[in-house]
Amino acid sequence: MAYDVFLVSAIEDRDMAKLVARRLRSLKFKVWFDQKQTDNTFDAKDARNAGNSESMLVIWSENAVKSDWVRAAASVGHSRPGMLAQASLDKTIPYQPFKQDKRYSLEGMTSRKTPEGFYQLIEELGKRQNRSGLREWMGLGSKDEEERDAWLEAHPEDPLAIDDKKKREKALGIKPPPAAEAAGAAALAAASVKAPSSKYSQAASSRPVTKATASPASSNGGVAAKAEDLGMGWGTLAAVGAAIVVMFFMSWVFRSQTIAPATTQTGLPAVGNAYRLTEACPAGQVPASLIKVLEPGPIINDTKEPEE
Repeated sequence: MAYDVFLVSAIEDRDMAKLVARRLRSLKFKVWFDQKQTDNTFDAKDARNAGNSESMLVIWSENAVKSDWVRAAASVGHSRPGMLAQASLDKTIPYQPFKQDKRYSLEGMTSRKTPEGFYQLIEELGKRQNRSGLREWMGLGSKDEEERDAWLEAHPEDPLAIDDKKKREKALGIKPPPAAEAAGAAALAAASVKAPSSKYSQAASSRPVTKATASPASSNGGVAAKAEDLGMGWGTLAAVGAAIVVMFFMSWVFRSQTIAPATTQTGLPAVGNAYRLTEACPAGQVPASLIKVLEPGPIINDTKEPEE
């Protein structure tokens, strides 16, 4: 997930960091802040979240300059130009290279009191995201409805205005379009302005509108239009049809042939057993080839009727 601000503070300054995070989120900044942090190790997860953030806000204090986690995070923010933003809770000056950069004072900040340094900090963070007029918005109270509406109308692309629009639509019972429909509409809009990329789409776009192309429901015109849309010509359709006909013909040929049942070993006459041969074959009809195979030796053909 992408964040607008990666908030860094010492564990001992967690309460003040929570207040800053709450104020930033009320202005619709996406803030990363680990309020359950228990160690001072800047791990891979912290580095990944910092890399996904546009700005890093480090709150310096007497506790922060002693924190390995704060110094490590600040070093990461300082290594990326234009990312680091600094604030201070007291008169403590951080080490190099951080003491040369501007720091916005948050001394005396409470839930009801906002120091000038915080206004300046918000203006700086807003400027990085092309947001203007945030100081003016912060000066408006809940009773200044007309002024707030005028500000939202003057900044329609600001996250504050977008959020207010969603709330108004929800109050009126207007449901936002499903994600799938919104994505489909975006895809259709992109496709409508995209230039044809293949020779088939170019031909389809350049050919005149005829009865066949204008009426996909007709039999011949609809097939031709669909075939061209799929990139297939009449030659391809003819080849596919011929292949289907051949497959049906071969299936009919194989099914029409009579397959003789296999003779099992138990169904054969016993080798050298004249009585079984006589039962299996009528008198005088024992093939000579069968006699040779059944027994390699002199075999008496006793299937003939004795002469009188």
